[in-house]
Amino acid sequence: MAVVASVNLSTRNLLNHSLVAEIPGLLAQAGLSAGQLCLEITESALMDEPELALRHLDALSAHGLKLSIDDYGTGQSSLAYVKTLPVDELKIARTFVTAVDVTPCNAAIVRSTILLCQELGLSVVAEGAETAEELAWLRSNQCDFVQGYGVAKPMPLPEFIPWAQKFNHT
Repeated sequence: MAVVASVNLSTRNLLNHSLVAEIPGLLAQAGLSAGQLCLEITESALMDEPELALRHLDALSAHGLKLSIDDYGTGQSSLAYVKTLPVDELKIARTFVTAVDVTPCNAAIVRSTILLCQELGLSVVAEGAETAEELAWLRSNQCDFVQGYGVAKPMPLPEFIPWAQKFNHT
């Protein structure tokens, strides 16, 4: 089982001039390869100094880290960022995932985002999937990954490893 750790990157982190240089040491300290770390960024983290943010993201991507746009759909220029950033996945905001099975507007937004990701070669993660109906809808609409209480509640690492092993066998 390949587990990828995801970490939210704040604006302050993203714009830190030593970020790119510090990552290899942090990966070594955690015992992770670059491919085992996904850095999640929100659109707001790109607003202050977009050129510096893009340089850092390009360098992080070149090091082999996964990059994700978190809370996709809640910002003003999401499509512009999808087009220009070196990202691997989009995380659809919970706002759109909640009741996706019974809310036509949410369904249209999530379905179109899944199709967009498929066309662009990106993975898509649905945040906040909590009901069996939402999970079934996401599965039938070919969502790559889901996150939320419908799968499992947050848990400490010692509980997560046996849970993941059992989950992968069922």
